[in-house]
Amino acid sequence: MAEKKTSLWKRILAYTTFALFALVIAFFLTFPYDALKDRVRLEADAAGYFVRIGSMGPGLFAIRANDVQISKKADTDPPPEPLKLDSVSVGPALLPPGLKVKVKGFDGTITAVVSGFSSVRLRLDAEDVDVSKGNLKGFSGIDFSGVVDAHLDVTLPKGQAAGPVPAEPDLSQASGTLSLSTRNLAINGGSMNIPIPQFGPEPTPVDLPKIVVGDLGGKVKIEKGAATVEELKNVSPDIQLNVTGTLKLAKRLPYSEANLEVRLKPDPEFQKRLGMLGSAISFVGPDPKDPQWRLGRLTGYLGRPQFR
Repeated sequence: MAEKKTSLWKRILAYTTFALFALVIAFFLTFPYDALKDRVRLEADAAGYFVRIGSMGPGLFAIRANDVQISKKADTDPPPEPLKLDSVSVGPALLPPGLKVKVKGFDGTITAVVSGFSSVRLRLDAEDVDVSKGNLKGFSGIDFSGVVDAHLDVTLPKGQAAGPVPAEPDLSQASGTLSLSTRNLAINGGSMNIPIPQFGPEPTPVDLPKIVVGDLGGKVKIEKGAATVEELKNVSPDIQLNVTGTLKLAKRLPYSEANLEVRLKPDPEFQKRLGMLGSAISFVGPDPKDPQWRLGRLTGYLGRPQFR
């Protein structure tokens, strides 16, 4: 009985697939990881950060850095505490082709995929991110707790190229969606700089009391640079929030203009605990539709917002 021969096209496909697979494996096995570690440190140093990488090597069709620590540059004693990540992986994405970055840390995962040619599509998924982990308290100065999930899918058309300078994605023409949810989110203390109109234009250092944000959910729809907050509200025993309005995106995010209505319903005992922040809330007028709530407006550029 004659042996059944494999079709020529099948053999060509098999050899080609094996060759490509071997090429990819060889690339990741022979990549100059030490040189890349040095380059990452130099780029971070120029941006004002120290980066420590425990080890770097091949992952699953990706370059993976393990035990990553990021800290701010400052001449202080003791030095600033680092943000700690279990691993950071960078590799190609398929369908459509692009670049994929995956971060494991905070007992969860954060995945970002950038793809496209004439326009850029950005997808970001943060799942089960526990903000009490990763030394976020030491890095930020704020003691957070709770779990955060976020999903972003946005397409940014590219603007016109200026001579030899390649065209850049134009945030002011972006379209897509953003969703956010939290579980048992709380601020348990710390300090931060907050712009308070009643105390001048410059941000004011404020010591934060315990603030239970609770379970928060938000949905934003973006069409050609116009972002509409369809929902942003929470359930909390301390303070209830309900935000609606629009955001006009600019090519640079700090120059985006906000026009948001912010409704607040603070618990009286909680407002007393806020101290100076509680006094600022007192300046916000009552909501005409329900005097139990206060109604304020967040306007101006995101880089220098105004709340009244």
